[in-house]
Amino acid sequence: MAGKRVYRRRRRLKPWAVAVLVLILVGSLALLVNGCSGADAPAESEDQTDQQGGSDQQLDTTVPDESQNADQGTSTDSQTDGQEDEGGIPSGYTILTMTEADMGIGEQILVSNEHKYTFPADIESQLEVVITNKTNSYKSKDYETSVLPVTVDHLNDMMDDFVAQGGSVSVMVVSGHRTYDYQQGLFDRSAARNGLEHAQRFVAQPGGSEHHTGYAVDLWSENTGDYLECTGEYTWIGENCHKYGFILRYTSEKEEYTKIGPESWHFRYVGVPHSYIIVENDFCLEEYIDYLRQFPFDGDHLWYTVDGTEYEIYFVEGLEVPVPESGEYTVSGNNVDGFIVTVTH
Repeated sequence: MAGKRVYRRRRRLKPWAVAVLVLILVGSLALLVNGCSGADAPAESEDQTDQQGGSDQQLDTTVPDESQNADQGTSTDSQTDGQEDEGGIPSGYTILTMTEADMGIGEQILVSNEHKYTFPADIESQLEVVITNKTNSYKSKDYETSVLPVTVDHLNDMMDDFVAQGGSVSVMVVSGHRTYDYQQGLFDRSAARNGLEHAQRFVAQPGGSEHHTGYAVDLWSENTGDYLECTGEYTWIGENCHKYGFILRYTSEKEEYTKIGPESWHFRYVGVPHSYIIVENDFCLEEYIDYLRQFPFDGDHLWYTVDGTEYEIYFVEGLEVPVPESGEYTVSGNNVDGFIVTVTH
């Protein structure tokens, strides 16, 4: 399931360039009319040439080639025809007006102690109990552990394939969605038992836990009687989770960014192709959110292919989000300053 990254530049005429071209066309038409009238044009004296600046001051009609600023290896294939409507939006696109609350919703949201989660009013109604929606390839701790449907669906696929390739039915989901109060209790108990410094490193503060979102699960191994380590027979899970939209969220190598100690059992759903790109570039989610700012709507877009399906990704800062008028796409807030649009082609 190899992925391929391709960059393409979106180019469109700037308003000033359009005005310049109109002036040139009008001037050319006037010369053509004069030339066809049969009257001799007055000879231009040297004084007139000097007053107009001479040939060195000709009007610059060159439209800047934005591809000259593109990175090496990028293509200049245009995904629009360059036509814009009165609002400056390319044809084939429309605007979604989002809210600040929307910025904290979606599969690619960043939730941390620095970027707290805002609980949607209907979050509880969106959740599914894992034990009643899972397949037989893994287990769940109880009837209270729940996640969003997209999380359990892709967890089912991953664990089914894990068992199919020889893994044992020994993995258990021991944590999914957590409320604010539940996380507060975990943090307080850890601080009381192990000290505040330990709690701050290994337990997210209430509001800063990915478990609030319904996109995160903690896995346990019944074979070892401990939280899952991606070693031995479980190596397959660590090496292949991205193919199902999951990433290992907290590693020792990225602790300086995540501010959370390593957790080899904590898997976060971000969706395909984002999981592929994160793994391919050895990003943590914090780095990936920053990386996507290189691909604004009015600049280069990030293109990535997984199993023959091509994805187009761009970032929009603010609340006015251009999206295709037709076709399949998703919009996710980043819980920081904007939205990530993923278009499936």
